[in-house]
Amino acid sequence: MKNLSELKLKNKRVIIFDLDGTLIDSVGIWNLTDQKLIHNYSGKTLDLEYIQVDRDKFMHSNAGSDTYIAYSEYLINKYDLSIKDKIELTEIRKNIGNEILINEVGFKPDVTSLIKKLKEMGYILVLATVTTQSQLEVYYKKNKRMLDEMNIKDAFDLIITSEQVKNKKPDPEVYNIIMEHYSATPDKCLIFEDSYTGVLAASRAGIEVVNIYDKYADLNRDQINELTDYRIDNFRQFIDFLNLAPNSHTTKLTGE
Repeated sequence: MKNLSELKLKNKRVIIFDLDGTLIDSVGIWNLTDQKLIHNYSGKTLDLEYIQVDRDKFMHSNAGSDTYIAYSEYLINKYDLSIKDKIELTEIRKNIGNEILINEVGFKPDVTSLIKKLKEMGYILVLATVTTQSQLEVYYKKNKRMLDEMNIKDAFDLIITSEQVKNKKPDPEVYNIIMEHYSATPDKCLIFEDSYTGVLAASRAGIEVVNIYDKYADLNRDQINELTDYRIDNFRQFIDFLNLAPNSHTTKLTGE
């Protein structure tokens, strides 16, 4: 792992952000969602950490386009849920999660300040998330807490959701799509990711990655530290880096 001071941001053109766990505190919400789902349709009450470990393991091994439907089928079989239709269960899971996400999820500290600063500097900003388009709409249409700070839809030059890729992270497909879209090479890009799956996808794409700390990724902290190029505990650290090293980055990239 390198020191953040070694990052040559002046060489970068496209800055890519993951969403869940990176820009917003949402990973724990899905643990609660799955706990409620499993309890409602099996009567079993599972530990939240166990749910996360099990889900992460499944997602890491199943990166196809129908990951969430496959996960619903997995839950049905593993816990003998009373609902046997994987499509129906996927919709129920989404609805349970949406109710929580509308009212409880917010941006991590200093996210909006960093996005604003990077936009002013002229960087191309991309959101690359495994969440669905309908889920994203919950954030920029219904989550007042987030809308009061920033509208995700307006903040990024390009947004890629799960519907636009065949293979989810840790497959690097989403990053390859972004590079092709902007005719950018890996050295011209920088990625912010919180999870092992995301960091692994960035590494496979050959793009430098900044790991933003999220407590829900601690289960894979050793693997993350082995792969990530830079690590920050919070976004204020990166803003301070921009402010303290004015010669390490460009001020305008428009027209490239």
